[in-house]
Amino acid sequence: MLVVMPDTASPSKRFQEFRERAGLSHEEAASRMGVSTPSVWDIESFESELTECYSPSEVRRFCEAMGTRPRDLFEVTTAEPVVSASELADRIRAECNKRGIALEQFEDVVGWRLTESIDPPERMLEDMSLDGLQWLCRELGIHWHRVILGL
Repeated sequence: MLVVMPDTASPSKRFQEFRERAGLSHEEAASRMGVSTPSVWDIESFESELTECYSPSEVRRFCEAMGTRPRDLFEVTTAEPVVSASELADRIRAECNKRGIALEQFEDVVGWRLTESIDPPERMLEDMSLDGLQWLCRELGIHWHRVILGL
C-alpha cells in the first residue's frame, strides 16, 4: 500500500530547506549539483521546476549533494515494492504486448520517446523528466513514487 505523507511543504520548499540544512549557499549547491546558480534559484522559486525540467537521475544527484534522498524530497514512504528501471522496462514491454501495440505506439500514448531510452533501462531515469516518469507510470498503472523510492 502506498502511503503519501501529508504535504507540509512543496518539493521546492523542501529542496530549499535541505540546501540550507546542508549549509550550502546557492552558489555552493549549484557547483555540487553541476547546474547554474540561477537553476538552484528556479528550483526553489517555481513549484513545477523540479518535475518539468529534471530527470530522476538529476534529482538523485541534487539530493546527494545536499545529504538527503529523493524519497525525503517528495515525502513518500510505501510498503509496496520499489520499481527499478529494469522492472519499468519490463512493464513497458508487457503493456505493449497486452495492448497489442508496438513500442512506438505506446510512446504516442505516454507522450514520451522511449525507444532510445529503454535499453539500457537506467537511461530512462536519465532521459525522462519527472513529469514524463509520472505520465509513464500512470499508463502502466503504478505510482511513480515507487520508482523514486529506488533512487
